[in-house]
Amino acid sequence: MKGLLAKILAAQILSVLLALLVMVIAARVSLQQGFIDFLERQEAVVLADLGPALAHIYETQGGWDFLIDRPNHWQRILRHNPAMQQEGGPPGPPPGGRRSRPFAGGPPSPLAVEQQLRWLRTLDRLKLRDRLFLLDGERAWVAGARDVGPEGRTLAPVEAEGAIVGWIGFAPMDRFRPPEVDRYLGGQLRTLTLSLLLALGLAAGLGLLLARHLSRPVRELEDTVRALTHGNFDQRAAVTSGDEIGGLAVGINRLAETLEKNRSSRQRWMAEIAHELRTPVAILKGEIEALTDGVRAPDERAMASLREEIEQLSVLVDDLQTLALADAGALNLRRESVELAALVRQVAESFAGRFAARDISVKLDLPEPIDVLADAQRLRQLLQNLLENSSRYVESGGRVRIGLTRGAGDAQLTVEDSGPGVGEAQMALLFERFYRLERGRSRAGGGSGLGLAICRNIVEAHGGEIRAVRSPLGGLGIQVRIPV
Repeated sequence: MKGLLAKILAAQILSVLLALLVMVIAARVSLQQGFIDFLERQEAVVLADLGPALAHIYETQGGWDFLIDRPNHWQRILRHNPAMQQEGGPPGPPPGGRRSRPFAGGPPSPLAVEQQLRWLRTLDRLKLRDRLFLLDGERAWVAGARDVGPEGRTLAPVEAEGAIVGWIGFAPMDRFRPPEVDRYLGGQLRTLTLSLLLALGLAAGLGLLLARHLSRPVRELEDTVRALTHGNFDQRAAVTSGDEIGGLAVGINRLAETLEKNRSSRQRWMAEIAHELRTPVAILKGEIEALTDGVRAPDERAMASLREEIEQLSVLVDDLQTLALADAGALNLRRESVELAALVRQVAESFAGRFAARDISVKLDLPEPIDVLADAQRLRQLLQNLLENSSRYVESGGRVRIGLTRGAGDAQLTVEDSGPGVGEAQMALLFERFYRLERGRSRAGGGSGLGLAICRNIVEAHGGEIRAVRSPLGGLGIQVRIPV
């Protein structure tokens, strides 16, 4: 069971590992994309406020020439413009209603210095200054970030005097990602990694417990099956649960019961076959020895006795062969259309002399022809065995009634007699091999005990059903259903 335990444990750990890896990747992508979306929204606010300020500067300076190849002028604009001082949007004007002018002379006021420092800290934190650029009306670079391709950039127009005189935008985030993003995502990744390791440890522990819990009953089932393969059919598996493993244990126990029953039946059958064969062989041996030693004259009476024993032995061998073929599933049927009422009448007429000799009346209740697709020879054997039982066991002066009716999709044959009757306990054993009623235990009064067993095999081979019931006449009734 080490292999099963290892497989269950590996499957548990692998499933948890895959699930956690998917969660880590999804969380990382979601966090990164969410952070970038947040920054892009802030960029849109900055561009909306910075556009009018640049338009005013454009009108004041008469163009963009003062910015070309003069990065210090671009930086002065960024430092003095309050549009990006806070991530939520531009702040209001300072007290007094005046804003600092990017190119005004004179030292700035203390409040302006404080605003500039705050502005620089904001730009440094979000890397906006490194990513911001300005293009002219023809989209040629003027100032700010360079080497910005046409793809992946966000542009906002700068309008002056009713025309677009420039474009401002930010370079793609991938090139200038703020360090806060990396630090935040790195912390989240470390947290998720630790969670992954902790979850793997828990999964391994739980998987080990689960594997042991599942492998223990499977190991016990394996021991039971191994015992059955060695012939210990009294071995039983413990049923400890109602799940699939418990169902398997119940199935193994049923198999063990069937094997034990089959072994007992086989042993009993072999003993009964030996007993049945020993009797006619012993009689034949005694008769032949008497003839050889001159004790008996080889007259017609002796020959008739030998012939009778040989015929009885031949019948027994044929019956055993029929049962062996049925057990092997090789009871071949030559199906053809058979008129069942005519066949019943024919077999009954062949037993008329035997019934008459014992003063047994036979009544045929065959109202209509019924055609079935069956093996005529096997059905004849079925009827002969049923009537043979009636001729042997029905008391002299009794009655036998043979009925045939058409049912829903089948033909129903009934053979009833006047008795003696059969007890309920005996009825369940009538179709067992070598079973005889108590008064028919002797070979003189009873047959081999295989007749009804052969009848059951013939009927089942045709897909039908046979059973014993109490007869309205007071004796035994055999009901046979054969599909039409």
